[in-house]
Amino acid sequence: MNCTTALRKVILTSLSCMALIAADGTAWAGDKPLRITSLLPTTVQEWTVEIKAGAEAAAKDLGFPVELRFEGPSSFDPSKQAAMFQNEVLRSPDAIIITNIAAPLFIEPVLEAQKKGIKVAWIDSAPSSDFHDGFFVSADPTEMGLAAAAVIAKTLEKSIGKPADEIEGKVEIGSCVPGLAVLENRVVGTRNGLAKLMPKVKVQDTVATKPDREGSFAAWNQAIRKHPDALAYLDACEAGQQNIARIIAENKLKATSVAFDVPEDIRQAVKDGIIPAAIPSSFYAQSYMAVYLTAKALHEGKPLPKHWLKISPLVLDSSNIDAYIEGWKDPVTGLRQFYGPEFDRAKALADKGELAPIADYDNPPIQ
Repeated sequence: MNCTTALRKVILTSLSCMALIAADGTAWAGDKPLRITSLLPTTVQEWTVEIKAGAEAAAKDLGFPVELRFEGPSSFDPSKQAAMFQNEVLRSPDAIIITNIAAPLFIEPVLEAQKKGIKVAWIDSAPSSDFHDGFFVSADPTEMGLAAAAVIAKTLEKSIGKPADEIEGKVEIGSCVPGLAVLENRVVGTRNGLAKLMPKVKVQDTVATKPDREGSFAAWNQAIRKHPDALAYLDACEAGQQNIARIIAENKLKATSVAFDVPEDIRQAVKDGIIPAAIPSSFYAQSYMAVYLTAKALHEGKPLPKHWLKISPLVLDSSNIDAYIEGWKDPVTGLRQFYGPEFDRAKALADKGELAPIADYDNPPIQ
């Protein structure tokens, strides 16, 4: 089964109005299932397929019936997503898990949902300070940036033949949505990491790119023509990462890059050695842990965990990219096996109550 077929399979399965899933994959007769809605930012991009697949895998692992519902706008529209949340509240599910992209839009709606007894959890980007005692699951984009800087330093040491702290040159970094926390923190982490590991390298002012492939390509084509001798080009946004890999390959550039998202062409770029690594947000793992721990708490009559459960930075490179690509052939089960060790680690942290303050997401401790 190729990736396109797998993608179609998961979309058809997940976008059914409701999916009743139990430990053995069948409905449990005579037992009221927990009802959990996963509120997506969009239903068409591949990373939301990860979210659906992770949720379905968690429901299968729980051992009691969970009714999953997936909702979200067909295109990236935060206001419409917030309106859809309010519609879901009228259905009174047991819990709603928000893939957060616009925290201010959810303050009042979530407060109203909580008054009705609906539990709310968050993934992707931190909620507003109103909910810093709530339950949040996400990778740390600042740590992802630090990991990307380490990969860049190691790659350039090998290609140039000098210690990283002796290498001179410049690096270009772009971002497509100014002010969006997850993107800003990726950039900040990368800048801080490069400043520490490669102090003689100048990181240029952030390039204003675009979220769409065409607009992003034009921005990066212009930036690379302006700075053809840069050591590395990076973008916090998926479209930019795809275009950088394409430009490096088509122009046989010596420059390197690291991606923060892993659509199919980025996975292939890592496999082919066009870029050395990707350090993704692991949306599958975020969704799995949010559904698993939310449902488990509700089933046991306990409060949801509090604070930020961090998903460890994952470096996808030549050592593990084949296994990751293999997992995508059937994401629900394949990526479940790939992420198994991370789930064991995250569950242990939750059991011990060793979660990080949500405020650290936007104000990471000084390292």
